[in-house]
Amino acid sequence: MQSWIIDKTKSISLQQHEQQEVNLKTHARVKIARASLCQSDIAIYQGKLGKLPIVPSRNALGMISESKQPSLQKGLRVYLSSFNKTGENTYEILGRDNDGYLSDFCVANNDNIYIVPESIKDEAFTFIEDISMAIKTCSLISLEKTNYIALFGATSFNIIMGQLALYYQAIPIIIDTDESALEIAEQHGIYYALNSSKENITERIIEITAGNMVDKLVVDCDIFPHVDSNILSNVAKNGDVAFVGYDTSIDKLNLDSHYIISKRLSIFGVNDGYEEIEAAINFLATEVVDVEDLLEKMYDFSEVPEAFNALSQKRHRFKNIVRC
Repeated sequence: MQSWIIDKTKSISLQQHEQQEVNLKTHARVKIARASLCQSDIAIYQGKLGKLPIVPSRNALGMISESKQPSLQKGLRVYLSSFNKTGENTYEILGRDNDGYLSDFCVANNDNIYIVPESIKDEAFTFIEDISMAIKTCSLISLEKTNYIALFGATSFNIIMGQLALYYQAIPIIIDTDESALEIAEQHGIYYALNSSKENITERIIEITAGNMVDKLVVDCDIFPHVDSNILSNVAKNGDVAFVGYDTSIDKLNLDSHYIISKRLSIFGVNDGYEEIEAAINFLATEVVDVEDLLEKMYDFSEVPEAFNALSQKRHRFKNIVRC
């Protein structure tokens, strides 16, 4: 087996190691085809998160190589999730708390393995966790029909959130300064795509909502660690606010508690989509969510050091994956 291992800050190397002994009734050997890269992988590489040494990558797509589970036949294409259950209501995140999937082969717990429908393209798998987090976020903030929901950041996650909002017959408003990212959001059906560097966001929200302001607000903290405290002024009384991210190193948020108290806002933090993986796969397979154009770049297995160096230079709005 070969794995890319972050052994110290800003250092990742390809290392050879023997395949571990495994109970093939409870686990399977999997040949990795694609491994995801997200902001938490980069935060670990930068020494801002987690423990070292570690194999990064929270989730992957692969083929069953060996298993004694009748439902997991050799050659079957499967999704490997981030969550490794450690107790009744507890789990660890692979790629953060324990070794992830950036290898040529891995051993996976059967509970972490999901069969991928043929309709899902290989490159689309990396968005399954984003979709699961979006489903969880919609549930926490009680998103309902006709709600106005502001999405701070035209990121792959928020563009997925916008599509789910449309599915639930809510009205998404996405906000960013990157015109090309906003155009992609519009291509995915999000009609209100506002450039905060070109227009007054509060005035536009007043106009769009007929003065009622937004019912819900979602902030993608992985791309926007700094949030203007005035953003809460755009939320209606008794509104819901969700701060979402992959446990990256996030600076302190500058929020004005006056708005939280005076508007009686409910605040939620979301960093996983545990228990929503199957629903996410279904939404992707049935095209409720379209992830076309949300992939930034695919790197070859040999290009992993280049990938980590490039991705550590700035925060990225869209997903990157490694072809193993």
